[in-house]
Amino acid sequence: MKGSHFTILIVVITAADVLVPYLWIGDIASLGASFLFWCGLTLAVIVFAAAATRNWGRPV
Repeated sequence: MKGSHFTILIVVITAADVLVPYLWIGDIASLGASFLFWCGLTLAVIVFAAAATRNWGRPV
C-alpha cells in the first residue's frame, strides 16, 4: 500500500471513530451502541493491519 493511500485510510478511520458514535448513534440512550461500533471498528483495523503486514520483510 502506498503511503498516501495509507494516510487517507487513517484519516477516514479516525474521522469515523469520532463522528459515528457522537453524530449518528449519539442519540441512542444505550452505551452499547457506541461500544458495539468501537468493537467492530477495532476488529476491522486489526484485520486490515494483518493484511497490510502479511508480506512484511519479503522482497517485492
